[in-house]
Amino acid sequence: MNKLNKYFLSILLSSSIISSADAGTVMYVSPQASDNGTAYLSFSIDRKVSPNVMYVEAADHESDEMREIYEDGDPSLKFLGQIPQVNHTFAYIKTEYGIINENSLMLGFCENSSAHKFAKSKPSEKAILCLQEITKLALERCVKASDAIAMLSQMIDKYGYYGTPSTLVISDKEEGYVLELMPSADNAGGYYVARKIPQGHFFVAADQFRIQSIDKDNPDFIFNDNLISRMQQADIAQLTSGNLNWLRSVKGNEIRPYYSLRRVWRAMSIVAPSKNYSPWVSGWASTAYPFSVAPDSKVSLMDLIALTRDTYTGTQFDNATKGTGGLFATPYTHENYGERSIANENTTYTFISQANKQTPSAITWLSLGPSGEGTYVPLTVNKIPSVYADTSRTEYDEKKMWWLSKRISYLTVGYYSSLSDMLKTRVLEQEHHSLTLINHSKGLPKDRFNRVIENNTRTAFNRMQKLYENLLEKHDGGYMLRYAEGHNPKFIPVDSYKKHEVVHVDKEKEKAEIQKKAETSANLKKEGIPFYNAIGIDKLPDRLDFNVFSKILSTTQEYMKHQNNKN
Repeated sequence: MNKLNKYFLSILLSSSIISSADAGTVMYVSPQASDNGTAYLSFSIDRKVSPNVMYVEAADHESDEMREIYEDGDPSLKFLGQIPQVNHTFAYIKTEYGIINENSLMLGFCENSSAHKFAKSKPSEKAILCLQEITKLALERCVKASDAIAMLSQMIDKYGYYGTPSTLVISDKEEGYVLELMPSADNAGGYYVARKIPQGHFFVAADQFRIQSIDKDNPDFIFNDNLISRMQQADIAQLTSGNLNWLRSVKGNEIRPYYSLRRVWRAMSIVAPSKNYSPWVSGWASTAYPFSVAPDSKVSLMDLIALTRDTYTGTQFDNATKGTGGLFATPYTHENYGERSIANENTTYTFISQANKQTPSAITWLSLGPSGEGTYVPLTVNKIPSVYADTSRTEYDEKKMWWLSKRISYLTVGYYSSLSDMLKTRVLEQEHHSLTLINHSKGLPKDRFNRVIENNTRTAFNRMQKLYENLLEKHDGGYMLRYAEGHNPKFIPVDSYKKHEVVHVDKEKEKAEIQKKAETSANLKKEGIPFYNAIGIDKLPDRLDFNVFSKILSTTQEYMKHQNNKN
């Protein structure tokens, strides 16, 4: 049995129901692993969520004030309960999830798959916190990543967790943690494990839990003391040498073989090629890839941007080289027809947040739509520029970056090999312009720095609008398009002209003739067959010629022969 068959078998044996997960990849670069001491955290969401970006102002609160909790973190949905408010909440940027706050505390996540039937749960009296609320609570109340881990651990123990299994990365300017969350079997409370990411390391998760066994003697692991006993009571605990095997206990498999682990392999192979990781593993619980890895060389912002756009180019998993790539070698494919790469054409947004002590404001870079066809534009934790604010994905608005990005994506993906070079060049030019602008503006006061970054969003929008116009010009109704090399359809030449003119059928005349023949046939049944019709001519001619005479003679002979045979 080959490895792939064994892998499929392991999925079938280990799971009866697999919870759905939202495709997305989260990556973290610790400050010691980056080129300039900056911590980077990126994540994407590949599902139909709102692309609207919002700014939440800092606020002071009364000592007896309560914070209300709603289902899925949405005040328009069911009210679930209250928790005590804190005296001061920090400003932050969010979508339906928290992204980054004014202290440069930043979050990224992916939603995971699990074979447990209880993996995706609804809120209850003992479980009122979901991922949306958890991300916002951390940004409202914390400065350091370690403080966020401690606070969220206490809150989950007290208020419970419901929703989907998730991997959450929390980072500040100095360190990062992975917090993995799982609804509990009894829908009360929740299970969680946190692990500190080693300094100088790179971390990646792709819709699958990444923490394997818990080392209870290692201070880098954070979990509730009764986690093992609770899982044992639920009959789901898996122990390895006395330690809890977290991954196997939560049955953190993949949606299908290599859906997640291929992306982990690819990202780690790019940042640490010397490790020579194999793209093939023994199963979803494989330990072939470490929790995190030290990059071979320092990782820059542009390196991480390139990672978010990766489609396995140059590997055997590159869809552009296969039939799924079509005539224009498109690197994307519908999920049922090939590998799911890091970049995905169904992406709603990708954030790359950065944390350092050099810029006067916290910064996150945002790309709307597919990361390969959008442009990353920096935003500060401040009022959201108009091109990003108040955006609806159901009502077209030509003044919004979301809709401009979608127009560019729809055009480019369909004719990828012909248009992508122009796209990539212009997008990189804009991103380098933004990066240079940040570097030149670091010494400005915070308010002026924020205005410079806000003005840049309008510049980026105008440049992307011009790019879209130029892409249309290059397309030129298909005249300027060229098929990708090696993807040309088979040419079937026409080697000669037709010898006869094309006959154009008069439909009305044809209909009348059919009706006439039908009427004639009906009359013949009543009146008999005329002699001239019996010998195969349409009507009796004015005079007999040799051809007509021959037909009469042959018909008469056939008739006489038939009669003789009857007698």
